[in-house]
Amino acid sequence: MSWKKIVEESLGPEDKIQLSYPGELDGVYGIISMSMRKLLFIIEKGIFRKSFSLVLDLPYEKIKSFRTVGKYNLIIETEDREHTFKSQDLRISIVEKALREIMEQEPS
Repeated sequence: MSWKKIVEESLGPEDKIQLSYPGELDGVYGIISMSMRKLLFIIEKGIFRKSFSLVLDLPYEKIKSFRTVGKYNLIIETEDREHTFKSQDLRISIVEKALREIMEQEPS
């Protein structure tokens, strides 16, 4: 199953993915996806036979705050946990701006 299929199955009927970026969440490589209602992270395993697993399904209302640290790290705080997303290719300010803009939009 592809990572996109896993993400789509995790979304409600009125929700859809807006943006996705490769990177590491808490030291594990995968893909962070932003929907209209939540943040998802799918880990990727294997080289020739890839497998994917959903490890973070975080509604935006549970995000207490987020901030950038350096050029490539985004710290995401919830009530009980702090996650670190490290961008592989992009400056983290691009990812942070995208997340902020999506969270400020009203879900349709």
